Amino acid sequence: MSLELFQIITLLIIGALVGISVSFVGQTGQGVVLPIVLLLRGDAFLAIAVNLLNDLITSAFVSIGYIRKKQFKIRKDTLIIIIVAMLISLLGVFILLTTTIGNYYGWFIPLFITILGFIFLYRGFPTTDTLKRTAHNLAQKFLKKNNNLEKNKKIEEIFNNGIEDIQGFIPSGSRLFYILALVFGIIIGFNSGLFGANSGFIIVLALVIIYGYPIKKGVGTALVLSIVMCLGTFIIYQILGITIKGQFFFDFEISLFLAIGSIITGIIASVYVQKLSAKTMGRGVGIVIFMLGLISFTFYFIS
Repeated sequence: MSLELFQIITLLIIGALVGISVSFVGQTGQGVVLPIVLLLRGDAFLAIAVNLLNDLITSAFVSIGYIRKKQFKIRKDTLIIIIVAMLISLLGVFILLTTTIGNYYGWFIPLFITILGFIFLYRGFPTTDTLKRTAHNLAQKFLKKNNNLEKNKKIEEIFNNGIEDIQGFIPSGSRLFYILALVFGIIIGFNSGLFGANSGFIIVLALVIIYGYPIKKGVGTALVLSIVMCLGTFIIYQILGITIKGQFFFDFEISLFLAIGSIITGIIASVYVQKLSAKTMGRGVGIVIFMLGLISFTFYFIS
């Protein structure tokens, strides 16, 4: 089914919003891609697969700037999270395609997106500053349980002084280290497998809290790992799609125009858009997400 001109323009605009979203802290574009694909094609599985592919393309282009500045570092122990996440993602996709859960996604995803838009309107969009506060608070909570004042002091120094060295808060190989790696891996896996998200924001939190990455290096590394996560989950959707449902979940036209918008704004936004406040960004994107989710939710029941 060929797209009309207004649909192409809409996809370019939606893609542009995704580029801005990913450039902030590796945040997925699911909030705008899922409802628009649902409106155009009415297929929740296709919407998830298209979002994975678009996040993959956008993350690849946005990560170029971080890679050039050497703001990334892949360590062997960080692969624990990705391996766990990929296995859970496989499980999530399998559950979605073989159980009755997938039957409810036509209305659940628009409802979820509508709530997400409301949260962005109220709380603001995730930026470097909000990411830093979230990671700082979570790291302190985990370490306060151990009553380790020296480690809490290290957290304060790294976040307040902007130290660029990787200084882990949690001893590598400790029980807490593996527990947190497992928990983050499960969350990332289900988030990607069930919702088609690149999980960039969650990956950054894991890198900062578990491994002690500085924020910028954490975002750069998360973008690289997001590419692996999106590619792996997208392939899983296609393999299980053809073996279980007898079809590929792919749409060339939609993917093409989304990618064009995402690539252009992703590269530009990674340089300039960080100057916007979380509230300003949150209100703009929040309104768009809220309206798209609400419209998609309404059209589901009308159709």
